[in-house]
Amino acid sequence: MSEKILVVDDDVDTLRLVGIMLERQGYKILAAENGQRALEIAAKEKPDLILLDIMMPDIDGFEIARRIRDDSVIGDTPIIMFTAKVQVGDKVTGLEAGADVYLTKPTQPRELFAQVKVLLARAKKPQPIHLPKSADRGHMIGVLAAKGGLGVSTLVINLGISVYRHVGKDVLVADFRPGSSDVSLYLGYSLPKGLTQLLKLTPSEINIDIIKRELITHNSGIRLLMASRHPKDVSQIEQIEKLEAIARQLPYLSKFVILDLGASLLPATQSLAQLCDEIIIVVEPTPNNVHQTQLLMEDLYALDIGGDRTRIVLINRVRTGVQLKWEQVQDDLKHKIDVVFTPAPELAYQAAMTSLPMVIQQPNSITAQQFEKLASTITQHILH
Repeated sequence: MSEKILVVDDDVDTLRLVGIMLERQGYKILAAENGQRALEIAAKEKPDLILLDIMMPDIDGFEIARRIRDDSVIGDTPIIMFTAKVQVGDKVTGLEAGADVYLTKPTQPRELFAQVKVLLARAKKPQPIHLPKSADRGHMIGVLAAKGGLGVSTLVINLGISVYRHVGKDVLVADFRPGSSDVSLYLGYSLPKGLTQLLKLTPSEINIDIIKRELITHNSGIRLLMASRHPKDVSQIEQIEKLEAIARQLPYLSKFVILDLGASLLPATQSLAQLCDEIIIVVEPTPNNVHQTQLLMEDLYALDIGGDRTRIVLINRVRTGVQLKWEQVQDDLKHKIDVVFTPAPELAYQAAMTSLPMVIQQPNSITAQQFEKLASTITQHILH
């Protein structure tokens, strides 16, 4: 049965155009030209998602969102605010009123479709997770960047080993980048199949015992769930429900879980990021990447991931005098930088050639000390 989407906009042309685009994606469209009509349709039809304009002649979108959130029957309905109001204050007001996502007009149709797909997938009744009654949930960290090539996978692996050394407890590193995985390549594993095997199952079939069978223990002590490196398998990232079913259970398998989420915010990445207790954002000190990272942080904030749930790590990959100083990056991002990694190109090259992570290759190096600092910062508030 097609999901029902209520589109609310006082502009008839916008109402018609957006409705047609969404119908072509297979959704059933309900339309309302004013706030009162929107509330009536929402109460009667109970749509699966509401696409809501702000500026309306009777009741504005902010108030509509508040009333829907206060309704005991439809209060959990996903809401996307889709508006020409671009001020940060309006965005904050919209999110505080209850919007899940705030999009500004004009936007690319594929971005709108992606947000709709993510919210509908998230709103579906979650599959039951069969966990031991005494299960102690661990701490799950997602690592991502605004673009590729910044060292996300390198950080995930070396941080995992550093956390393991620091706390002496189980650490699980999971790669959620099918089709572009660097974790297995970095560690010298030829044909990893762990994530691929799990994605052959239905969400309800995925459980702790089955996930355990797909884990590999590295000689450093950390456990690994690895994704395929074959480019053709990149389509696996579209299996959002299955990826969520896997990720939800990982914290019950380990005290610390670190997810490689790669670059950008694909629909699946958004869903996985929201399951994490905190997010580490990798940035390099160049003007372009700082700007990209600002946009990434705005998008994470729109997903209610910001402030105390995010950490910034700055990685200098090359020795040069033309990059921004870390203080300037921190000021531009308006967020504390937890650790600054100094350039170590020779060590990084040796690690890649020998499949031996940097913190193992040279455990007393400055780089290893910087990873130890990050591990200590993360674990000090988690362990009692």
